[in-house]
Amino acid sequence: MNNHLITCDDDSDIMSSKEMVFFSLQDTHSLWSTEALLCNDFLEKLVFQISRKPKHLIAHVQRIYYCFQMQLDDQLFAALVDFLVVLNKQGAEISWRMLTGAKSRLSPQQYDEITGFLNHPDADINQLSGNQYSIFTKGLAGVSVLIDHANDAVEDDHDPLMLARDHIEYSQLDEAKQVLERAILEQPDRLDLHHELLTIYKSMRDSSGFYQMLTELIQSGVAVPDEWDELMSYFEGQNNDE
Repeated sequence: MNNHLITCDDDSDIMSSKEMVFFSLQDTHSLWSTEALLCNDFLEKLVFQISRKPKHLIAHVQRIYYCFQMQLDDQLFAALVDFLVVLNKQGAEISWRMLTGAKSRLSPQQYDEITGFLNHPDADINQLSGNQYSIFTKGLAGVSVLIDHANDAVEDDHDPLMLARDHIEYSQLDEAKQVLERAILEQPDRLDLHHELLTIYKSMRDSSGFYQMLTELIQSGVAVPDEWDELMSYFEGQNNDE
């Protein structure tokens, strides 16, 4: 395939990095649909898909492109950082291409942070700061944990975790949430159910649903995992930033 996945477009033939104003996706039929920009919950679905399948790189590219086109600068920085975390020092060419294409919407500090990380092969991936929209830098768990949960899923069509994931595949997040909430009340010791439900709460930014479920668990005498405290801190941080 000769076409580059990401290109930087401008009217001039020779461009400096300061003149590059946007990037575009070449293969729009297989990688992108312009109708996605009109879908209100498209970003939410992408974020959740990435949280469940961190190595689905096309979803990362779509997320970055969507945030760029919709001028969601904070979300764009988070998408770039999550992309780099998942690549984990691999894919240097596409990393630089994405960074260069999105540069015009990054602050100088954000651009310098990512540039410094890419320029130093020994840089610790945990040094990438991210922000409140990041999935893998200040979220519930790192990439390896998310992948381990996916690999360790119970192979049973009637298992509530599998049922919830079936709903998720069709972007039925409310239905998946209901399945998991019922299942946790019946099987409170299953950490995989807690993890999946908390991932949904975070991706949907559903703080009200989170607190309602947390209250119900506490009243039932359930000892909630530490991940509940982590997500509570996350929601409290969001409220303080508003």
